[in-house]
Amino acid sequence: NMSESKRIFEPDKIKGKDKYKTWDDDRILGTAEGRIAAPDLKDIEYLTDEKHYPRPKEGQVLVIFVWAQFQKACYPKIVLYSKLAEGFGDKINVIGLSTDPDTSYAKKWLDDPKKKYSTAFPTKFSVAFDKGGKVKGYLQMQMRAPLSVPHAFILKDGKIMWHQQHSELGATAPMYMDIIEDQINLLLEGKEPKKVWGANPIQPDEDEDEEEEEDDSDDE
Repeated sequence: NMSESKRIFEPDKIKGKDKYKTWDDDRILGTAEGRIAAPDLKDIEYLTDEKHYPRPKEGQVLVIFVWAQFQKACYPKIVLYSKLAEGFGDKINVIGLSTDPDTSYAKKWLDDPKKKYSTAFPTKFSVAFDKGGKVKGYLQMQMRAPLSVPHAFILKDGKIMWHQQHSELGATAPMYMDIIEDQINLLLEGKEPKKVWGANPIQPDEDEDEEEEEDDSDDE
């Protein structure tokens, strides 16, 4: 069957910086014997219509794409996760979880009166607001590190199965979407995610935070 073999994403041709890779020993991944519990999504506030983008179902592979409208680095990644959502269809559920200060940011993104947000960067998945910052707070606690956006988490059966930090800046930064696609396919087949990069060679105190570009244009 042709469609089975056709990839949504081609492998990256470029190598990224170590600090953005998903290492086998990342704390958030736990171990195969003891994975970290998925965040509780009961308090998130959906901003998209359930008719267009159904809520997750029991047993579904769930992709939580954590983003913020005020963080411009998220915009091109939204297009990639839309492509992922459309490529897998109802086999998976993708939620774009806004960690903005309040719901007005993601609403502005979706309503897009000036045609510069969701019109320019098609958004083809549920969008929800992380009310009270609970999901972000939980993930940061489990990672024991700040959660920089954009950052994706793949969940299945109430556990965190994979994650990808997407805030590497620059036109040549790898996308890592082929790895996300492979991991989802493995989970859909009932298999474990594959190991990709080995153990993390970086010691925690080496990390330097990059500048993040904010969307400060005033267009109320």
